Amino acid sequence: MKMEHRLQCLELKYVTKQLGCNVTLFIVVPEDRKNGYFDSDSYRPDNSEIEKYLKNLKENGHCRGCKGSCAIDWSPDGFVNHTIGGAGNSFSPEPKVHFMFCADA
Repeated sequence: MKMEHRLQCLELKYVTKQLGCNVTLFIVVPEDRKNGYFDSDSYRPDNSEIEKYLKNLKENGHCRGCKGSCAIDWSPDGFVNHTIGGAGNSFSPEPKVHFMFCADA
């Protein structure tokens, strides 16, 4: 194989590589806890729930048009309000999840 052809194969390999996504998970904390101490682990979903939900979003086509980031709300009732955001890719095939806690208003 000529060097030129090998370079073209490498270019195609990296151009078509799908980048991972950055997810911001907004976790709703009850209003009465917004000014006091709370245990963050008791309000957030476990990793298996997050993985299952993200897989479901992708399989059902909710991630079409994604430029690398999205926001999802988590309340005691479960996941709600999936919103595709702007560009924010990661080179990891696994999604990077950023947790944000906010008071229920």
